Amino acid sequence: MTSLAANNVLPLRIGDVMRIFNYADDVNATPSIVLSTVILEKLLDVFSLAVLFVTTMQFGVGVSAHVKEVAEIGLAISVMGLLVMVFGARTLQAPLEKLFAKTANEKLKKVEHWVTLALDCIRQIGVAGTLMLVFYSTVAWVCECLMYVSIAKAIGLNSAAVGPWQSTAEANLSFLIPSSPGGIGPFELACEDAMTRAGSSAAVSAIYGLLVHVWLIAGITLVGGAMFLAHRAHMARRRPLLEEIETLPVELP
Repeated sequence: MTSLAANNVLPLRIGDVMRIFNYADDVNATPSIVLSTVILEKLLDVFSLAVLFVTTMQFGVGVSAHVKEVAEIGLAISVMGLLVMVFGARTLQAPLEKLFAKTANEKLKKVEHWVTLALDCIRQIGVAGTLMLVFYSTVAWVCECLMYVSIAKAIGLNSAAVGPWQSTAEANLSFLIPSSPGGIGPFELACEDAMTRAGSSAAVSAIYGLLVHVWLIAGITLVGGAMFLAHRAHMARRRPLLEEIETLPVELP
C-alpha cells in the first residue's frame, strides 16, 4: 500500500522502486526477490487487463480495427512474456550468464546477480503458483471493475453496460506507463475515451473519469500514507543492533 501511495504522489512510478529497496527487509527477503515479484506482478496486470480489454471490445461499439489489432498484439506479448518467465526462467539463466561474462563492468555484474536471483525466484514459484497468481489477479481486477460500475450507477451515467469494464482496462493500462504522479491526465483521458465509445457524452465521461480517479487516489494515498507513517514510527522505536552492541559493557560484571 505504501508503494501504491508513493506512485500517486511521485512521478515515474517511484513507489515500485521503493518497494524493491526500502521494504525488502520488512518481508525477510532480498531486493532481488522483491524485484522478481514486481516483474511478475506487472506481467500479470498487463495480462489480466489485456484480456479484459480485448473481451470488452467484442461487445463495444466504435472501436476501430487498428485499436483492436493493437490490443490483441499487446495480449499476445503479455502471454508470451508470462510463458517465457515461467517456463523459460531456468533456460534463460545460462545465456544471460554468458552474455554478462563478456564484460568486466562491475555495475553490469551487479545487474547480472540481480537478474539471476530474480529468475531463480520466478522459477521456484512454478507453474501451479503462477496459475494461482493469475486467478488472484483476475479476481482483484474484477473487484475493481465492480467499483467502476458502482460509480457509474451512483451518478446515473447513461452508457452501455460494457463501458465501465472497458474503462477499467483502458485506464489502468495507461497508468502502467510511467508518467505523472498518480497517472493524472492519461487516466482521465482513457476513461473518457472508453465511456464515450460506450455511448456517454464526452463531458459526462470526463467527469466520470475524474471522480473515479479522485476516489482511487484519495483512498489509496490516505491508507498508504497512514501505513507509511506507522512504519516510520515503528522503525524509530527500534534500536539498531550495532548501537545496542556498542552500549554493551566491555567485561561481564
